[in-house]
Amino acid sequence: MRLVLVFAALTSSSSFLLSPLPPPHLSRPSLSSLARSAKSKPAASPVFVEIEDIGHSAWRLDSIAETLREGGLGIIPTDTSYAFVTSIESRDGVSRLYELKQQDSIKKKPFSILCDSISQISKYTTAINFKSVFKMLKEVLPGPYTFICPSTNDLPRMIIDHKKHAKIWKRKEIGVRIPKDEVCLQLIGKVGTPLLCAGVHKTDEESYSIGHVFAENENLIDFMVAAGERNAESSTIVDLTKEPAVILREGAGNVEVLRDFIELSEE
Repeated sequence: MRLVLVFAALTSSSSFLLSPLPPPHLSRPSLSSLARSAKSKPAASPVFVEIEDIGHSAWRLDSIAETLREGGLGIIPTDTSYAFVTSIESRDGVSRLYELKQQDSIKKKPFSILCDSISQISKYTTAINFKSVFKMLKEVLPGPYTFICPSTNDLPRMIIDHKKHAKIWKRKEIGVRIPKDEVCLQLIGKVGTPLLCAGVHKTDEESYSIGHVFAENENLIDFMVAAGERNAESSTIVDLTKEPAVILREGAGNVEVLRDFIELSEE
């Protein structure tokens, strides 16, 4: 009885204050609510991280890696351009990324995963089952190439089975990249899994400056990692699911180097 009286006295005293819950308008929405629409603004202003020297600033990527592991979506540099990325393990992140991209852009090629090694590529695709392809990948990667390959069962089904992918790409296939960009590679290593990616849309040279990319997309992302301007070149895309392999797009990667290893045809 004495304990009850003491507690009642304390709670009635003006000097005993309980921390109030934050007002509803300040509470952070869940990622699942963000997934309903890619146009939903992230709960807080997106984090902007600038990397000038990766040798001294790699630690700045730690919080970004944690955000990705928790299902976030953001923009990072690659060796050709800036790209939207999310973890391949995040259902909410994958849904948000598909909503960002228009159906027409997915028709040109399926989404790609950014890997940090050929061993990662071998886990999620059957690309290196062929000796000639394995030698080719070792020769040109890291580099500005996207290779479309049959996927393995290790690739989360939510990527392949998404309605926008399945409507156009009937088979289980995925693009794979190992960009020649140290910031990108270190971030993938810190996350521990490949990142599903889609290029940031470019209308002209001015619109592709870092400031413009951030301003145009800040309502859609949780973070941006900036590491200098990119020239917005496209990667060379090769479909390895066909026999012979088909060049879908000639970009920054030299096509003639590939011919030393595999037979190629034009689309």
